[in-house]
Order: sequence, then C-alpha cells, then structure tokens
Amino acid sequence: MIKERIWHGYLLHLPGMILALSLTGTTASSQGVVIVSSKVGECDLTIESNENWHTLRLRAHHPRYMDCQIDRSSMLSVLDEAFSTIDSTKGSFSSLSIGRLIDYPWLSQYLATTAYGDREWDSKKGKPAAMDINKYAAQLLFRNEMTAQIATVFKRGGYTVEGVTVEKVLVGDFREVPSYQGTMHPGRVPYDAQVWYRLKRKAT
Repeated sequence: MIKERIWHGYLLHLPGMILALSLTGTTASSQGVVIVSSKVGECDLTIESNENWHTLRLRAHHPRYMDCQIDRSSMLSVLDEAFSTIDSTKGSFSSLSIGRLIDYPWLSQYLATTAYGDREWDSKKGKPAAMDINKYAAQLLFRNEMTAQIATVFKRGGYTVEGVTVEKVLVGDFREVPSYQGTMHPGRVPYDAQVWYRLKRKAT
C-alpha cells in the first residue's frame, strides 16, 4: 500500500519533472560557447558563438563591474582570432553583438561627435530632428567612414557588414562620453547603446 502511494505520487510529479528537464535542456542549448578569450587591461574580452541561433557575441567584462576601455586594435585582434578559429563548415553567422558602446570609447566618441556635427541631430533637445533615435544611431554607425575601420577583419573571415541594429540609446553631455578629451560642446549627444552588426557570409 505504501509502495503504491509512493509510485502514485511519483507519477503525479513526473510531468513537472519532464518540463523542468526540457527547460533546462533548452537553456543549455541556447547558451553561447566561448571560442576566443583575451585579456585587455583589467577586462576580459571574449567572443561566444551560438550555432543554434547563428549569432556571435563580443563581451567585455570587468571583474569589479566597471566599464571597460577596449581600443580598436584589441577589438579587431580578438575578432580576427575568432574568425580564424570558427569552423566554416558548420554554417554562417547572421549577427555580432558587441554589447554596450561605452566599453569601446572610440566607437562612443565617434557616435557623439558625429551626431553633434550632423544637421539631423538637435543637440538642444538631445534627439534627432525627425527620426527614431535608435534608427538614427544605427545609421551613423553604419556610415562607410565607420564600417571601413572594421571591414578588413570581417572580410578576412569571409563576411561583410550588411547593417547595424541599435537599441537603448543613452543621451548626455560630452562629460559622459568615455575618455573624451575634445571640446566640451554644449548640448546633449548620443554616447551609449546596445549594438549589433548584421553580417552576411560571402559566397565562395
């Protein structure tokens, strides 16, 4: 009788156990695999691949939860190593997430200074004159003068940058732009955002 009750209770909890195991498996399969890791100052710079979603993720992590200061050469170096490591026979990747722009001062500064000098940006109001701010920032970061600085490393990996996607743009004065040492212009400019590069594999 006792054994029957135990077995009955087990059957009642079995669906929940199966669901929990299913969710655990889904979570594990959706996590990225680190393919390259590099130390830049006090920060860890890693690139993760997710073959299920066909995406790459560049992460800059500071052990004390401070902003990182990743220069252009360090970013391109770790990307170059990643593309030389990736097994191209397993498919192609559609995007590269680089996280927050403030971890890359040279990109943050470009966005801020370019917007300030752009007639489509209203520095007094701190927003574009007639456009969604995410779309506006994406257009600036996709300008040829910007993408040309990183295109070579993508080309060696067999990819081209087809576009830029931006979310959660932050706006402030020039004192908030990381490592900025230029003129402290009046007004407000975009200086931070979540950024993705949309990629396309070149035909072989």
